[in-house]
Amino acid sequence: MAKNSKGIETAEIIADKCIACQICIAECPVGAIELSPEGTARVLPEVCIGCGECAEVCPVEAVAFDKAGRKKFKKAEKPGPRIPVPGRVVAVYIEHNGQKAADVSWELLGKGRELADKLQARLAALVPGSEINGLYSRVQNIGCDEFHVLEHKSLYRYVSSLYGHALSAMVRRVEPEILLLGATSQGRDLAGVVATHLKTGLTADCTGLDIEEDSGLMLMTRPTFGGNIMATIFCENHRPQMATVRPKVFPMPVFSERECKVIRHDWSPPDDARIPELIDFIEDTTRAGVDITQYPVLIVAGKGACSPDSFPMLEELAGLLGGTVACSRPVVEAGIMPYERQVGQTGKTVAPRLYIGVGVSGAVQHRVAIQGAERILAVNTDPNAPIFQVADAGIVGDYTQVLPELISRIKERKKSRHD
Repeated sequence: MAKNSKGIETAEIIADKCIACQICIAECPVGAIELSPEGTARVLPEVCIGCGECAEVCPVEAVAFDKAGRKKFKKAEKPGPRIPVPGRVVAVYIEHNGQKAADVSWELLGKGRELADKLQARLAALVPGSEINGLYSRVQNIGCDEFHVLEHKSLYRYVSSLYGHALSAMVRRVEPEILLLGATSQGRDLAGVVATHLKTGLTADCTGLDIEEDSGLMLMTRPTFGGNIMATIFCENHRPQMATVRPKVFPMPVFSERECKVIRHDWSPPDDARIPELIDFIEDTTRAGVDITQYPVLIVAGKGACSPDSFPMLEELAGLLGGTVACSRPVVEAGIMPYERQVGQTGKTVAPRLYIGVGVSGAVQHRVAIQGAERILAVNTDPNAPIFQVADAGIVGDYTQVLPELISRIKERKKSRHD
């Protein structure tokens, strides 16, 4: 192992393995790791103290470090109990339309179950609404210990002021240590209202959640400064610890049968509340109506394929694979595709079975949004494009030559299966 001028054995980043998740940057207690111009982490040897924290937290084993020579580093103590406290609750807000819950709510219940088990806490689902009978069929197999219901006719349609008041009332009664919401348009709106009512902190658009072993505090990790730094945030002095998480960040869980207690709450709107009345409904026909997060295959056009002439070819490939076409931010900014098709930190987080990036360079913001993909294929003329760092397979070449060949091979294989 390399040593610095102080004789300390320092960590080294294996660039070919690094996925630029930046967890090591956030974890380093002395700020000895930074992001290089190539988009990977790098260690500053003269700052490194040889504690090995980066090697411990790296999810892809991209840090070379001799654990035998590890130096002990005493972290600053954080307030909070060191052992689980009876009566702890982890709560998840269930976003729904009365009959069906949003997928992100199930994803958060899976993560909530994991956090609750680490805290030896109960997991509670919080469901304000009206006529929500359609959700009861899944009560016993959603991994919860408690299913809290607050029904009122004024909650038949989402209004931030009413839902904020109702959910805040539920939280005050349940007293959870942690409250999770999906970072959907509704969840983002509602989370700010509830955090204001409860006078607590809120960490938005998290990409990672965990429990610190010593203090029991929730570690909330999210991109910041344009996605170039991953920050891990604590909420030490206020409760609940609140976070919103984008859809597809966590996998859809598989729950087994679990006894779940249904608890109903009484509630009345505040006296000065304005209860809306639906007079008419005008359907929004301006959007393409395609939810890219629901497709098993995504063909994603990047800046290198930012040409209207390329899209018939991309659509043909998507059709052959049972997917749809999406894009990176430069394609939206060029006016070629609508924002609803954008993949990235400022777009949508996706987790398809197959992601094919065509001319996508792979900025950190984009790589964070595709980390849930099962398989990633990258096509780019630049062999040093960051997208290749996270790709399962890569093709260095001109997509106008690569894709026709790929389409031809797929057609041949499909034909041979039918013959």
